[in-house]
Amino acid sequence: MFDENCIGKWIHVQSYKHDGTLHRTWDNAMIVDYNDNYIAIASTCNKVIESDGRRWFTREPAISVFFFHEWYNFIAMFKEDAIMYYCNIASPSLIDRNCIKYIDYDL
Repeated sequence: MFDENCIGKWIHVQSYKHDGTLHRTWDNAMIVDYNDNYIAIASTCNKVIESDGRRWFTREPAISVFFFHEWYNFIAMFKEDAIMYYCNIASPSLIDRNCIKYIDYDL
């Protein structure tokens, strides 16, 4: 795992489906908090690549929290007039070679 020196470093995110296929990837996000229970990242205009090859960029700044022992993760998106939250049913996350990985159980 990381240590307190990881704050401010860049990391990638990979989402998989239960059958092991890659579902979606997010390009660089900055680590803003980290401990034994979770890692929190911040991003803006992040490049997303879907499993079918489509590429797009996120539209607003966001904070995402990935838990190492819980079966969910969440994102807070800072829109112009509101903060929108999204909770994702997912496996506990792990970090592998500078990448946060988890299984996405949403349909």
